[in-house]
Amino acid sequence: MALRIENKRAVWTTATEIYPISTAVLALSVAVVSYLAAWLGGVLTVPPQQASALWPGCALLVSMLLLVPRRIWAVLVPAGLAGFVLYDLSVGFPPSTSALFILADAVEIVIIMVGLGYSFDGVPRLNTLKALAKYSLFAILIGPLIGTFVGAFAIPGFFLTNWRIFFFSEAIAFLTLTPAVLSWASPRSAHAHSSVESRLEVAALMIALTFVGYIIFFAHWRTIPPALLYSLVPFLLWAALRFGSQGVSISIVVIAFFSIWGAVHGRGPFTGSNPLHAILSLQLFLVFAAAPFTLLAVVVEEREQARLVERELSKRLISEQERERSRIASELHDDICQRLALLSMEIQSASRDENHLATATKQPLDEIRRHCSEIAGDVRLLSHELHSAKLDYLGISAAIRGFCREFGKQQEVSVEFTARNVPKSVSRDGSLCLFRVTQEALHNAVKYSRTKRFWVELSGAGNEVRLEVKDAGIGFDVKEANRIGGLGLVSMQERVRAVSGRFYIESKPGAGTKIIASVPVADGSSAGKASSDDAASEAGADEPSSKRA
Repeated sequence: MALRIENKRAVWTTATEIYPISTAVLALSVAVVSYLAAWLGGVLTVPPQQASALWPGCALLVSMLLLVPRRIWAVLVPAGLAGFVLYDLSVGFPPSTSALFILADAVEIVIIMVGLGYSFDGVPRLNTLKALAKYSLFAILIGPLIGTFVGAFAIPGFFLTNWRIFFFSEAIAFLTLTPAVLSWASPRSAHAHSSVESRLEVAALMIALTFVGYIIFFAHWRTIPPALLYSLVPFLLWAALRFGSQGVSISIVVIAFFSIWGAVHGRGPFTGSNPLHAILSLQLFLVFAAAPFTLLAVVVEEREQARLVERELSKRLISEQERERSRIASELHDDICQRLALLSMEIQSASRDENHLATATKQPLDEIRRHCSEIAGDVRLLSHELHSAKLDYLGISAAIRGFCREFGKQQEVSVEFTARNVPKSVSRDGSLCLFRVTQEALHNAVKYSRTKRFWVELSGAGNEVRLEVKDAGIGFDVKEANRIGGLGLVSMQERVRAVSGRFYIESKPGAGTKIIASVPVADGSSAGKASSDDAASEAGADEPSSKRA
């Protein structure tokens, strides 16, 4: 899989394409947002040195630039810098100081935008380690490193101290704010397609994180235990494992807000007699809280992408296999079976010609004709196993019932089939999956169970169709079978997984085996209405489809 972002810039709709808004109004909006971001950075300054622990201005401006076409960057960058200038003048910075700050911001933004523009073909998606490394190189390391080197000259004091505080304030913003904005602006982000349960889980995480953050950073403590900070680790793990880099970035933003706000008001663990030391401790805490969990989240997302690619590849292979099965079944039924039937008829015609056929050869010809008919029947059964026409025209219940009947006769075993409340409309992929699982499960049961009686049950429940294939044979150790990874079990598992179903096995030595597969029902189907062939199945549910001869 390419580690560049998955979607081209043309896929991303921009503000100018969604709304009838002019570039001038967009530039004004960027200037306003930049001013507010600078104001927020001023609010987050820690007294008495008024040093900002996190400077969101450049991070938010870069986020906005990445979401619009490059052709208007030349307009929006000056507009954003103008917002910074207005804030500097409003708080009384001398023109020389403001000029150095703007120069530092401009250098930083240009380096980051050029680097990200070269490294990513569109809006960065930080869902792979390579993408995260490229983003970190330009947005977290090189850009802030060079930009703050210029900005450190803007205020009096020890240069290395100023540079260190400025660098971490910019790096933290690009490590947290920009990924959060980009992930929320992405039309492919998880929140855009999340379920109600997932959104409730996000809300629970944010509420819990807010409560713990308030306790740690706002509550009045005589002596704050340093170990209390470790209570944030479970929530960051929750965010990383369940919601990826998007969840981690938003969680870190929440933690940063509470920790900085607490330090501004003289509360929390990051206060003390040396304010510069406290600011550095706060910044290091945020960096080492954000970096490892962001890395963990990206690793989780990358593995999830690999799993999805593997599942899609498996689905395609199964689809190609079914297509080839259908072709072979058609050849067997329409060609081989017909030629065998014609050969049988010719032999029968020859055996009836009493004038030209000796009695000694008539009996062998009858025997050959009988064998020819048996071969034709076996080929026809093989054709039906490769591709069931009943599945296409009569539905899943009729197809499985017919297969159980033919399989029982062929293997000389008893297969009892029942169907209850099976929906009329089941997806083609789901029906085919259940049919193949039935075939594979019965073949394995006959081969390994050492019994002659089997049960197959098909039922509808809610938005699922459930298949059970069971026997009372010798059973087996499921863990050992999964470790060995037999082809039959792997094939069934992959088929069910390809249609987003559930597959599991209940078995133990001496207690028989039950194979259960559940697949989603097609949209618009009703699980409560049974089809006519299901009713026929239920009427004969107590009678085996075929019995041992």
